[in-house]
Order: sequence, then structure tokens, then C-alpha cells
Amino acid sequence: MANRYDVNIAGYGLVVQTERSAEHMQRLAETLNGRVREIQKSGSTANYLNVVMLAAMELADDVLTTGDRMLQTRKENRELEEKAARLEEESRRLRDRLGGINDELMSLRSEVEELRKEQEGWKEKVDRRNRDLLEVLENALEQHGGETGFPSPCRERDRSAS
Repeated sequence: MANRYDVNIAGYGLVVQTERSAEHMQRLAETLNGRVREIQKSGSTANYLNVVMLAAMELADDVLTTGDRMLQTRKENRELEEKAARLEEESRRLRDRLGGINDELMSLRSEVEELRKEQEGWKEKVDRRNRDLLEVLENALEQHGGETGFPSPCRERDRSAS
């Protein structure tokens, strides 16, 4: 149900019927009267009707300018939301890719560890074979009285250690 209000604009009384509150109507009248006073101070016209019309035009300009800014802001918000959605999608793809890379890295680390163990096993086998061969050579040298004409690897090793 519409309310009826008496408002005063530039000294003229008006009766307004609206769904708005009394406080809203008071602010509206104060805003328009403030503009009327500003125009009167500038002295551009003395005719009250012209002053009220100019004030109304300034307020209408403010409304249109604010509406244009609001539309521009909404457009910019939509663009930013679209950009944010694209960035979120890219971020998700990068996280997935990073997860795959991490899985591959873990697999490679396991493989490297297995290869190290295998290398240690081979190294132990080679060392064992070298010791066995050295022992066979030493035994052979002892059986032949050390007269092969070749220096004994064991004797060379013993001399360098002392």
C-alpha cells in the first residue's frame, strides 16, 4: 500500500504517493533542495522552474553516470570471474601434472635405489673375484717358489703399505 508524503522542493509543496519510507523521501527532498541551492548560488538563473529543472538534470546525469559505471563494473567483474575460472582450471591442470611428475620422480628414485643395490652387489662380486684371483696367484707363486720373473702383487701391496 502506497504512503502519502508532503515534500517541499525549492519552496513548493508537493504530495507524493510512494512505497518508499518517510526517511527515504526526506533524503530525496534534501538532495534535490541541496542541488537547487548550489545552482542558485552560481547565479546562472533566477527562475525557480529553471533552477529545479537544472537540479533535476544534474541528478539524472548522476544516475545515468552511476548506472554506466555499474554496468562497466559488472562487465569487468564478469571478465575477472572468467579469468579466475581459467586460472583455476590451469592451476588444476598444473597440480595434476605435478602429481604425475612426483609419481614419476618417486618411481625413478626407487629405480635408482635398486640400481645402487645392484651395483653394490656387483662390486662385492668383483672384489670377491679379485681376492680369489689374488689368492690363486699367491698360491701359484708359492708353489713355484716365487721364480716367475714377475713381481708379486701381494708383495708390491705389502711394500707400499709399509
